[in-house]
Amino acid sequence: MYARMIQVTTKPGQLRDCVNAFVERGLPLVKQQQGFVDALALSSETERDRFVGLTIWKSKEDSDRYVNGQGRQFLESVKSYFQQEPTVSNFNLEASTTHNIGIARAASSR
Repeated sequence: MYARMIQVTTKPGQLRDCVNAFVERGLPLVKQQQGFVDALALSSETERDRFVGLTIWKSKEDSDRYVNGQGRQFLESVKSYFQQEPTVSNFNLEASTTHNIGIARAASSR
């Protein structure tokens, strides 16, 4: 499995609108994508304008297909909330209690 994390600093006072856009428009869109497994939307307790989104995918290819298609269009539609360009990081999912993935199982799937 594969994970992609986006970190955003919103313009002052825009965090709630940004989170609402991700939850109300982004989540329904991503849930329809091939290979989508799960998503988390996080707001910082200490940095009032910071948002982190984490998506879990069956494969890197599934994630890339979304990011290069509808994901790009969605980000374009919410960029007015951003103070700067978002930071995107990519990860191999090594273990997850939620998705019942152990370290040995994740390693064997590569």
